[in-house]
Amino acid sequence: MALPDSTETPRTLALRKIVEETGPEQMLGWAKPTDEDYALFGKITHIYSACDFILRYMAETMDKQGMFKEPWAGKTQKLTMAQVAEAIQSSPIWTGPNKFALEEIEKYRRMRNLVAHFIVRRFPEDDAYVFMTKSAIDYRRVYGELPDGIDAMLYGVLDAEQLRGLVPVLEGLLKWAAQVLRDLSRPISPTAG
Repeated sequence: MALPDSTETPRTLALRKIVEETGPEQMLGWAKPTDEDYALFGKITHIYSACDFILRYMAETMDKQGMFKEPWAGKTQKLTMAQVAEAIQSSPIWTGPNKFALEEIEKYRRMRNLVAHFIVRRFPEDDAYVFMTKSAIDYRRVYGELPDGIDAMLYGVLDAEQLRGLVPVLEGLLKWAAQVLRDLSRPISPTAG
């Protein structure tokens, strides 16, 4: 099962309560991720590396074909990934399922940031993770807002099955992006009238 738009479920609320009742030092003593967990995190990170490569290539292709307007036209080499995504989505060619797929890639990027930038521990009694950071910027990349204060450890909880269920979704989005890039890269032939 893929992650819902909001990961606040009764289960994650219960996991969050466990974290709130546990001190940071005690949580840091919880089990580290297993080799299987690290493989999962690596797979998610790699899928996003491939997506980013394809999206950057897509932006360059679209720019060369004159599909970008200001402020993006002629600037694809200098854009951050957030700007690349914004530039691609600014084109009116994206509608329906294609627009939805681009939005999904950006929505799930937060999970990639979570597994790539936070330290992780496993809950002792649950098949779940607590992701921790002291970086307010990393926290904002995942949760879309800065934390209330800087003194506390910042964390997020996630059910392991939800994260495992995300992989086929991301693989499908990667496959979609690769196909769209192939389609964009083909010259359009004039039709006989």
